[in-house]
Amino acid sequence: MGKTDLRVLGQTPLNAEPPCLVELTKHTITPLHLAYARNHSVIKDLASESDSYTVKIDGEMEGMEEKVLNVKDMIASFPRKVVVAALVCAGNRRARMQENTGKEVRGIKWSEGTIANARWGGVLLRDILISAGVPEQEGAQKGFHVCFASNVAPCEDDKCYGGSIPLEEVMAEDGAAMLAYEMNDAPLTPDHGFPLRVVVPGYFGMRWVKWVDRITISRNESPNFYQQCDYKILPECVSSPETAVKGDWWSRIPAMQRLNCNSVVAHVQCLTFACPDQKTLKVTGYAYSNSPISRVEISADDGETWHEVQITYQEGNWSWSLWEGEVVVDIDVDALELANPGQRNGRSKTKVTVISRAFDQSGGAQDTGCRWNLRGVGFCGVGIGSVEV
Repeated sequence: MGKTDLRVLGQTPLNAEPPCLVELTKHTITPLHLAYARNHSVIKDLASESDSYTVKIDGEMEGMEEKVLNVKDMIASFPRKVVVAALVCAGNRRARMQENTGKEVRGIKWSEGTIANARWGGVLLRDILISAGVPEQEGAQKGFHVCFASNVAPCEDDKCYGGSIPLEEVMAEDGAAMLAYEMNDAPLTPDHGFPLRVVVPGYFGMRWVKWVDRITISRNESPNFYQQCDYKILPECVSSPETAVKGDWWSRIPAMQRLNCNSVVAHVQCLTFACPDQKTLKVTGYAYSNSPISRVEISADDGETWHEVQITYQEGNWSWSLWEGEVVVDIDVDALELANPGQRNGRSKTKVTVISRAFDQSGGAQDTGCRWNLRGVGFCGVGIGSVEV
């Protein structure tokens, strides 16, 4: 994997995230050593097979022809496209969900670092599918799905990894779904899918299938475990895996696809120390959604008043947004002294908590009342950060 600064939560398969949000959000484009690792199988190093690696394209659409594309030939034959997009794990902030609700969630207890904003280079999936006979007319695409599969290694819960998205999304003229062979202007590394991975901007990372070797156009979603029996926001009444199976909940709940609107507080810093009863706090963080972020707000009084912050970075339609702002808080010094009589070494300190919420350009808003679910996926409660003053 090379140089890495990740906190490892699982060795086999490897699952790890950057431990420090301050360091992560210093970079507009996430450097490789801070890009989280999420795997359901062992990581395969396919360097010796790169010249012969192929992707099979097939399906049940009329007019399609089965194709087997050699990756080297594909790179030479189709124009290279570049898109900046945030790769986000559906379990991002899972530990925060458990902490906020006091209820156990099933899955790796990710903190808030399973996000990587990268520059992806590759071939538009739309171009590949058109060459295989998929019609460009919108009406002909309705009801079909693009199913991705990687047969490189068996997974924890299935013989291979797979997932699917609606064909209409891939074939949209302004869409950016691609088969990527580069990350941050360099070839993909094994842990990020070398030699080829799916990139679906605006979608959760479990649809960005790594080591993809088959693409199928189907009238049905992917039958893979990770599409049908995982990555779904089950209702609160489903309190155990047994309940989910007994109530047939996996088949009743739609699969997660598009990113939800979300924000995270990365750091809160006190800027003023001389004035004991009023403090200015600097707050930084990140936000993302399935369309560009239009506004981020922070509050230091539990949401009674909100203050808009400045978005300092946003690139194109699919990147994350970095933001920063200041908020002034009043400190009740008399109350602190009453609560801590006889305090030595200066006056008592108190913890100030700042929360955040985001809005996107399509009218979406962060669901700050986000509820618990068994798998702890899609959590988007308010961003939370605190500092002692």
